[in-house]
Amino acid sequence: MKEKIDLLLIHVPRFSGYYRPYGEYMSVNLLPMGSWLLADLAVRTGFKTRIIHLGLEWIETRKFSALPYIQDKDIVLAVIPLHWHQQSYDVMEAAGEIKKARPEIFIALGGYTASYFHKEIMAGYTQIDAVIRGDAEVPLPALLNAMKGGKGLETVPNLTWRQDGKVRENPLSYVASEKDIDNASYTNLGLLKDHRTYMHYMGMPFVWSKGFTKEQNRKYFHLGHDMFFVNVGRGCLGNCTWCGGGAKAQQKVNGRRGVIFRSPDKVADTVSEAAETGYDMIHLSFDPGKEAEKYYLDLFGLIRRRKINVLCYFESFSLPSEPFLNAFSETFKPAGSVIAISPESGDEQIRRLNRSFFFTNNELMENISLAQGLGIRVDLFFSIGIPGESCSDLSRTASFRKQIKKKFKNIGRIWTSPITMEPASPWFEEPASFGVVSMRRSFSDYYRAGSPDGKGLGYYIPDFNGNGPPMDAERFEKLLFETKCRDHCSFHANPNKASSPLEGRIYCHYLNWMTGRRNE
Repeated sequence: MKEKIDLLLIHVPRFSGYYRPYGEYMSVNLLPMGSWLLADLAVRTGFKTRIIHLGLEWIETRKFSALPYIQDKDIVLAVIPLHWHQQSYDVMEAAGEIKKARPEIFIALGGYTASYFHKEIMAGYTQIDAVIRGDAEVPLPALLNAMKGGKGLETVPNLTWRQDGKVRENPLSYVASEKDIDNASYTNLGLLKDHRTYMHYMGMPFVWSKGFTKEQNRKYFHLGHDMFFVNVGRGCLGNCTWCGGGAKAQQKVNGRRGVIFRSPDKVADTVSEAAETGYDMIHLSFDPGKEAEKYYLDLFGLIRRRKINVLCYFESFSLPSEPFLNAFSETFKPAGSVIAISPESGDEQIRRLNRSFFFTNNELMENISLAQGLGIRVDLFFSIGIPGESCSDLSRTASFRKQIKKKFKNIGRIWTSPITMEPASPWFEEPASFGVVSMRRSFSDYYRAGSPDGKGLGYYIPDFNGNGPPMDAERFEKLLFETKCRDHCSFHANPNKASSPLEGRIYCHYLNWMTGRRNE
């Protein structure tokens, strides 16, 4: 007799990528934080729920497929999050494989990318039966109830679906409230098959080298801590040029206006549960601006009063204030905790053009100095090839990076990289306004880009060469990656530390040899 499962959540990473230090690798290995909430909510609503991760399936069995797992299961609904655009190809291929083998299984997508391209997906990819747009805390249980009750789907909010060969679009009438995102657990890890492997081996920097064992991946590409990603809230108040999750994008994709926060008590519960499970580090990446500071001061106070002993990796969109830094150092173990800041460019005018949360170079240096005085490590992330920048500007970022590294002893990683074109970002919506030529305008473009043969950033800046000849996509990307390798390489045997470009290149050659790509 087949095991009955009402809801199967399937995480599909991008399976095929190549980058010289990693060799062949998988990426997008972390489940969206909302998946844990939705799975637990379904359980609390009375639906038998399981989660599988096709990356874990490959790691444990060398099969990147859901078919071995589902062959003896009677499944009502399979939901595949398509949150990050890099997953597009593999999500569609996995859904097609399931639909071919088990046509009776209803397959729905959710997540940011699926929501943005829902019409095109439903019109052109028949393996998908529905897309849940935006927030799913109410739509997903409603969809399960309708299917199990044999009812029509026209009452399910936020649902795009197919009826008699025609695509129907229900109103985007549901947007999650603060209460909604507090109503279930984010730490029901037992719902995930092979969750111990996920917990111990999936972490930053979010890649999995296929040429290495589990132990080697943790040794070479892992910060060394079991890191739990904590959901704090949803929304944003900014509109950074490259980001698909800004305020305007949120309104268009999810119907969200403004920002919502989970209650500090509930977040502290989540941190406590994660620590009890065995996680020794939490990751916080929800800082929509100065409005969040009081929230975090309250949260940190709760964590201290509960005596929850964990490290913290905090991604700060704006510069953290001195009271924030003091509270951070009092709350989390200083040795190993990190604040990550993204200046994007060493040129202030380029930074102002691209970032909603602006700060000057002097303000950044003062902030790093304050953190150093408190024993807090700082990671820095820069970008190259962004709007307003030209080839001659790249040296300013390289020079600023060297200046910071020379002056401060608390600098960990300094990472510099081009950015790919994200759906719903300002420069995706209006590329000409930012001097950008976009090569990805449709879901099919992202599907092709995510295929084993796909590559590229998805855009180029024609006048990036200044007074030189105009750029095309190939020359633009070649220039950026040559510059990254020459002036910005940050690979290091200890991923908690920054290296010089020379050290990074030496380590890159070593990793290339280790992964067997000796002729690359």
